[in-house]
Amino acid sequence: MTGASLTLAALLALASGQRAEDRKQFTAYQVQLASILATESATPSASPAAAARGACILVPGSGNGAATRDCTACHAGLEGRHSHPVDVDHESARFRSMRGSGPSLRTAAEVVKRGVFLADGKVTCLTCHDGSSPWKAKLALPPDAQLREPVKPGSPQTYDPAQMRPSPMKGLTAATGRQILPAGTEVSPTPLCKACHSFD
Repeated sequence: MTGASLTLAALLALASGQRAEDRKQFTAYQVQLASILATESATPSASPAAAARGACILVPGSGNGAATRDCTACHAGLEGRHSHPVDVDHESARFRSMRGSGPSLRTAAEVVKRGVFLADGKVTCLTCHDGSSPWKAKLALPPDAQLREPVKPGSPQTYDPAQMRPSPMKGLTAATGRQILPAGTEVSPTPLCKACHSFD
């Protein structure tokens, strides 16, 4: 075998081992998420009445690997308007990110361990959005993410310490906040972004 083919074989072996670890970590994430959801009185996606009202039934860990086409079947007009690449293999993207000054993406196993859903190792709509989420835009924050107000450029009270007002989110995680804050509350997506992007 040539040096290049040995390298390729090693990368394939690493990727297949990574996928097994990814599945293991995701199974643990599903158990944790199920526990959180069980403490709530009802989940919109689990209710037939909610489905009839148009609530999204595609939620992370529901046994589906929804692709963009599954989401855009109901959410028409979203095709081509994504603010983030979707239907992308996370590990392939991570290896591409290494071309610069080092990896800017965490491993898929670490992403899943942090509580973010990667269907079959891919970044999909359900990686960042959850039909049962109480947050604005159905943001899928990891359960232990510390809630923060979103920063709004041009609005110094959202980022200037001298002008910031006390936040009702202070000290709340996504898991505790969803039980206290009203549905549709706008929160910062930063914890979700940092689950994949290392920002070192």
